[in-house]
Formats: sequence, C-alpha cells, structure tokens
Amino acid sequence: MKYYLLGTFWICLAVMGITTTAQADIIAPNMATNQPDRSIQANIDHQSTHTSTPVPSQVNGNLQSTANIPTAGMNRMELAVYDYVNKYRQSHNLPPLVVDPAISAIAKAHSEQMARTSNLSHDGFNDRTDSVSQTIVYRSAAENVGYNMGYAQPEAIVVHDWIASPGHQRNLIGHYDVTGIGVVKNDKGEYYFTQLFIRKAYYVKDAD
Repeated sequence: MKYYLLGTFWICLAVMGITTTAQADIIAPNMATNQPDRSIQANIDHQSTHTSTPVPSQVNGNLQSTANIPTAGMNRMELAVYDYVNKYRQSHNLPPLVVDPAISAIAKAHSEQMARTSNLSHDGFNDRTDSVSQTIVYRSAAENVGYNMGYAQPEAIVVHDWIASPGHQRNLIGHYDVTGIGVVKNDKGEYYFTQLFIRKAYYVKDAD
C-alpha cells in the first residue's frame, strides 16, 4: 500500500498578467498495514498525521445543504463533500461556498481522468483555471485532490484528510466564494475527488 503527498497548487490573476506558484511533489511510503488505501494532496512544507476518525468531528451530523444554492446535477457524494466543506467553513465563522455547475464539470473531468489512469495528480491545473476564466473573472484559484478506497464513507474520509493537512486546510478556509466538485469511482473501486476553489474578482480593482 502507498499513499502520496502532493504539492498544493494555487494561481493568482493580476491586472498585468498571471502569476502561478506550484510547489514540488513528494512521494512517501505508507508504513501502516491492514488499512484501506488512502491518498491526498498535502503541502510540501508540512507532513500531516492522519487518524482513523471516519467523519470530521467539525462537520459530523445529518447532511443537509448549507446554502440556498442550486445543486442540481451533483451526485450524492459530491453533495456530501460540498456540505462537509461548508459546515467546516461555518465552524470557522466563514461564509459557505457557492457551487458553480460549470466549475464542477471542470473538476469532474479531472477526477474522471485520474480515475481512468489511477493517478492522483494536479496535471492540467492551468488548463482547468483557463477554462474557469472563460466564464468567471477571478482573482485567485486553488485545488484539492484526493483518493481513497475501502471505506464506508469515502467522502467523509477525504474531507477529514483535507482538514488534517495544512495545505488542504488552508484552501478549505481560504478567501474563496465559489467552488466546483467532481467525484468519480473507477472499476477498481477507487474514488477520486477534485475540488476547485475560486475567488471572484467582482471589480477590476479587485484583480490586483
């Protein structure tokens, strides 16, 4: 068994151009045995300790939409991730993210690609943000990806691991207002997750 720690990606849109920062990837072996496979993106500067808690304590409870926004087209697991993340943000006195169907389609396409290749990665991140920019003028963007299999609640596990990872957690409570989520299961029973975080630039002056 292996689990992977991948570098976080974020991008800032500036008036004079685009500045992109990407941290290098690291790969570490999982020394645990007799555990389901579990893999997430993490900040290269920090190595998080994962626990076996099945559901994030900050978001435990009955699932329900945390914002009056359209969630049509989202499958049960995508909606669960969305609610868990928004409940976690609310626990930090932050407003909920609004899901955007077009951004969710972009996230889902990446999850489908990872599921086809069984490869957790941020490959094509710049292409995804370019696609977002076709419909939304944004100031900044970030991405969390994750993978697991063998759990009764894979959506709860991935959010728990994101919360436990400094890089992911920073994205979860970041100054973003729009999100897109895609979750795909392949024939091997592996679940792949992609969540994009977008901060809109409502005015030209906000894009500096």
